[in-house]
Amino acid sequence: MAEISRKLARKAFWVTSLALVVLVSWARSAAAEEPPTEETAAGAAASSEAPAAELAGERTLTDLIVAPGGVPAEPMDANTAIDSVKASMAKIQLQAASGFGDMYVIQFGDTFDWLQLVSGEWIKGNIKRMREDRLEFDSDKLDMLKLDFADVSLVHSPQVNTYVFDDRVSATGPAVITAEHVIVQTEEGTKTFPRGELESIIEGQKERDWWSMKLRFGLTLNRGNTNQLTYDIKFNTRREDRLTLLDLNYNATFGKTNGVQNVNRQLGEFLFNVFLGSRWWVTPAFGQLFNDRFQNIKFRATPAAGAGVHIVDMPKVKWDFITGIGYQYLNALAPAAGTRNPQNDAFIPLYTYWDFDITGDIDFTVSWLTNLVVTTIGNTNHTGKADLSVELTSVIDLDLAFLYLRTEQPLQPADPALPAIEKNDYQLVVGISLELG
Repeated sequence: MAEISRKLARKAFWVTSLALVVLVSWARSAAAEEPPTEETAAGAAASSEAPAAELAGERTLTDLIVAPGGVPAEPMDANTAIDSVKASMAKIQLQAASGFGDMYVIQFGDTFDWLQLVSGEWIKGNIKRMREDRLEFDSDKLDMLKLDFADVSLVHSPQVNTYVFDDRVSATGPAVITAEHVIVQTEEGTKTFPRGELESIIEGQKERDWWSMKLRFGLTLNRGNTNQLTYDIKFNTRREDRLTLLDLNYNATFGKTNGVQNVNRQLGEFLFNVFLGSRWWVTPAFGQLFNDRFQNIKFRATPAAGAGVHIVDMPKVKWDFITGIGYQYLNALAPAAGTRNPQNDAFIPLYTYWDFDITGDIDFTVSWLTNLVVTTIGNTNHTGKADLSVELTSVIDLDLAFLYLRTEQPLQPADPALPAIEKNDYQLVVGISLELG
C-alpha cells in the first residue's frame, strides 16, 4: 500500500510539472503576439539609442505605420499621425545601425512635415528653408517659426526639398534627419549624409519655389497748421537655390509740405552671390542705383564685384563682410559752374552686415556700406541701415527702419542763392510689410 502511494505521488508530481511548463509556454507565446501599448510605442520612438537587448521589441513599432512604404495617400488625423510619425522615425533610427542602401524606401508616417525639438515636443507644418543654422517652419497653428537648427532633434519631411551639404553637394527628394544622419530619397536612390555637413535646405525643386517677395509701406500724414504727406515704399525680391543667392531691393520716398515737394528719393540695390562653401562666396555683381532730387543727384550707379565671408556664423548672430572693386558713374541735376559732369570714378566697396535673431518673431539687422572713391575722394558715399522686424502673422510684419545717407562732398547746386546741400540725410520709417513665398 505504501508502494502504491509513492507511485501515485510521483505521477502527480510529473503531471503537475508538465502542466506548469505548458501554461508558462502558452503565456509567453501569447505575450509575444500581443501588440505593444501606445505608451510603449511612444517611449520606443522617442529613444534614438536603444540597448541591443531592446531592439527586437522595438521592431514591432513598424506595425503602427499606416502606409507600409513611401508616403501615405492622404493626411491623417493629428492624434493618429503623431503615433505613425514616431514609429516611422523609430524604424529609421533602428535601420541606421545597419546602414541604408540605395534601394531603401523611407516609410513616412504622414503627408506633412514634422519636427521634434530637443525638449521632446513635436510640431506639424511645412519646412520653408534652412540656411546658416536657422530653420523656417510654417505651422498652421503657430504661424511661421524661426528655429535654431541645433534645437531640432528629428525631422520627418515627405515633401520634396533640396538639401545642400559641404562642397556644394546636394540631394533632392523627401527626407528624414536624425541626430547623426540626413537620409534623402532621391530619384537615383536613397542617399545618406552626415548631419554635421548640412548647410541649407531649399524648399521644393521648381523655379517658383526659389523666389520670395516682401513689400513694405509706410505713411506720414499731417493736417492743420502744416499739411504734410510723406510715404515710403520698399520692395524686395529674392531668389535662392543651392548655389546662388539673388537679392533685389527698391526703396522710394516721396513727400510734400503745404503742397510743395520736399522729398524725392529712389534707391535700388542688387546683390548676386555664388557660394563656394559654408563660409566663403564670390559676388560677381552688387551695388546701387540712386536718385535724389534734393541731393542734386540725377543718377548715381555703383556696380562692383568682389567676394565675401561669414566672420561670425552662429545660430542667433551672423556677421558678414564683402569687398572688391567697382566703378561709379555720377550725373548731377544742376552742377555748379566748373564742375565736371558726369563724373566717372573707381572705388573700393566695404560692406558689412549683422543679423541678430532676438526671438523667433523678432529680427534685427544692421548694415553699412562705404564706397571709397579712390579717384575723387570727395565723392565717397556711405549707406547705413537698421531694421527691426516683428512678425505679426505668417505673412504680415511690423517694421521699424532707419536709413542714413552721407556724401563726403555733396554736389552743390548751380544757383548760389539756393540752400547748400548737407552731407547727411536721415530717415525713420514705421511700416507694415507683406511677405510672400
